Amino acid sequence: MTILLQWLIEHAWVFYAACAVGAIIYVIRALAAQRERSLALFTLERETATARIIQSWAVVFVFVAIGAVVFAGATFILPGLPIYGSGTPPPTPTLSAGVEPPTHGITPTPSPTLGFQVPTLTPTAADTLAATPLPPEPTEPLTPAPTDTPEIALSGEVYVRFGDFAELVSYSLPAAEITTAQPLPLTLYWRGLEGTSPMDYLVFTHLSSGDGRLIAQHDGPPANGTRPTTGWGPDETIADPHPMAFYDTAYTGPAKITVGLYDPATGRILAGTGRDYVVLPVTINIVPQ
Repeated sequence: MTILLQWLIEHAWVFYAACAVGAIIYVIRALAAQRERSLALFTLERETATARIIQSWAVVFVFVAIGAVVFAGATFILPGLPIYGSGTPPPTPTLSAGVEPPTHGITPTPSPTLGFQVPTLTPTAADTLAATPLPPEPTEPLTPAPTDTPEIALSGEVYVRFGDFAELVSYSLPAAEITTAQPLPLTLYWRGLEGTSPMDYLVFTHLSSGDGRLIAQHDGPPANGTRPTTGWGPDETIADPHPMAFYDTAYTGPAKITVGLYDPATGRILAGTGRDYVVLPVTINIVPQ
């Protein structure tokens, strides 16, 4: 019944059109009958035409009345009926009504204050599995990458002065037992004194056998040329590496290291030992490869 009333209100124009067409037809008939009555010569013909005029105008009135009733009902009467008003409950969300019910674990619960239902999410098994954090993947401990810097396993102190501008403080070596396969990395540590070097001296490092034969050597400016002696300041420490290359790779046995400063034009500088060189207090043992 509700659907029929809704259809009648929404399609009231159909009734208006039908009533208008019917009224126009019978108006034409009434005018035609009136013309016949004016042309009639006999009394019977005039009476018949008069009856048709009355009948046509009566039908026209009926069509107009029907249209007025439909208009009044669709505009004022039917919208105010309880069966059609806003209190009509909406269709239940079922599959037969064309509305799919809510899914994904949403359960409506009554609201105590607002008066309408608020959906409450109910976790499903799939949601629980998706929200469960995964255990961290095992990671392997990081292994530090090997470096080419030799490990310092042997060092010692010297404290020998060269003039009034330099003092050999100490030295360091990777080991006391080596082979001739690679150069011997020696690092010297100098300290600047209160004096000033008159020129840029070179450093010589010699590895000699017990009978004084030269086995390995490295000569060059301090710190690979980055710290000339003329720039040394008081109490300043200079690290001076010297990789000593081997001349006699077949030698095996003990060897000593001698260190000094020299100028190619004027010669060596006298050290505090009374000689022009210093013998480091360490014995290197050269073993076969």
